[in-house]
Amino acid sequence: SMARFGDGEFAIMSNQRRQKFQHLDDKLAKRLKEVLDSKIDELLIGVADNYGNLDHYNESGKAGIRLYMTDEVREQHFQYIERGRKYHNAYISRPYALFADNTTDAPLRRFAALSQIWDGRDVIFVEGSLTGLGVGNDLFDNAKSIRRIEVPAEHSFDKYDEILAAALKYGEKNTLFMIAMGPSAGVLAYDLCIAGYQALDIGHMDLEY
Repeated sequence: SMARFGDGEFAIMSNQRRQKFQHLDDKLAKRLKEVLDSKIDELLIGVADNYGNLDHYNESGKAGIRLYMTDEVREQHFQYIERGRKYHNAYISRPYALFADNTTDAPLRRFAALSQIWDGRDVIFVEGSLTGLGVGNDLFDNAKSIRRIEVPAEHSFDKYDEILAAALKYGEKNTLFMIAMGPSAGVLAYDLCIAGYQALDIGHMDLEY
């Protein structure tokens, strides 16, 4: 399973409003910190790869990261990141737009590698009501089956208990959950992982596809 942390998650933990689709919530901030601090073998913690060398990104990607990563933001993040810990790359769900090799076939190869995760699997998308993962493209065509739990497009954490209950109700032993519901997604991936499922916080991956 995987939970990803980027600008929105760090802002919520720091009580700073950055995204219009999830208002600040003390309980969500506390849960995000719990997930980020967790050390569960079955759960990868992804952090956006913004802190070191940026040569693997294109000029637009580099500029965007530099504009965001001010000294103040870097200091904010380092309140929560554990030095010396191995994190995984939150940009796994954004394998195209930022990268310097996006005029080659490298992004297609990255998507092909990602598609092995859901190949032949029974998948449940937990997604915002306006998201429509896989609608109008073939990214998830190799899944065995796809069902959807639609959640509010904005402020989904307000309904978190109901969303988790629905996932637990409809999930079966080998169900793969793929979650696109803003900053709440990592919390849901964590809770479903603890419950024995594989759950991936993937965001709106197919926008880049």
